[in-house]
Amino acid sequence: MTGLFTITTSWDDGHPLDLRLAELLDRYGLPATFYVPLSNSRPTLSPAEIRELSQRFEIGAHTVNHLRLKGLAESQARREIGDSKKRLEDILGKPCSIFCFPGGNYGRIHFRMLRDAGFAAARTVELLSFERPRTTDGIAVIATTMQAYPHRATSYLRNAAKRFSVAAVWNLLRGGRTKNWPEFAGVLLQRAADCGGVFHLWGHSWEIEEAGQWQALEQTLAAISQYRQCASFVTNLELCSHVGKAEDNPRPAQLQG
Repeated sequence: MTGLFTITTSWDDGHPLDLRLAELLDRYGLPATFYVPLSNSRPTLSPAEIRELSQRFEIGAHTVNHLRLKGLAESQARREIGDSKKRLEDILGKPCSIFCFPGGNYGRIHFRMLRDAGFAAARTVELLSFERPRTTDGIAVIATTMQAYPHRATSYLRNAAKRFSVAAVWNLLRGGRTKNWPEFAGVLLQRAADCGGVFHLWGHSWEIEEAGQWQALEQTLAAISQYRQCASFVTNLELCSHVGKAEDNPRPAQLQG
């Protein structure tokens, strides 16, 4: 552990099991951002549960109906983005300034929609990244490092190839001999500590349940908490606090979604 780096976590889809996840995060003193749609094909948190979660964690928007934006007409995409912000703010009684693309699916036009709706930042599903947010059309764009899920190496390679990310392939090779995702997360966590980047863990509580990954998740959260003396722990929006709107120079890969 050589220098100050940054740790953040985020969790998608607003499933009722997010409350169990929140208890684990509280146990290890970790901040988080929960991205919550208002409806979904799976169960979602009630307005009262969203307010309860917001007392301890940051809440971000995830469209109204958990729809992938690139498959929508422009007018519908604008409604899904704008109405998700308005409805969450009505529930929370405070601003909602950060958004997550369902399925990591977006195009450049959607950054302009986010800006017009009043969002400041958006999270993608770019994996194996240690980079800090960069700006596209006035929106801070957040990558991720590790999903709390037992992916095969081919899944990481597809994700990297989609974004033409040589750095992601290199990070995959560094952890290629690990036997499970918590072990791989540990390798990447130490790498972020060594290079002074961002370690960003994300996932879905419903997926953790279906894949039987609660013990693996707790193992990973415990490992993350051991870096408290040398890392800055932040929410996703706090991660973007340094990003200036004049900085508009994203990697081309980020625009593919």
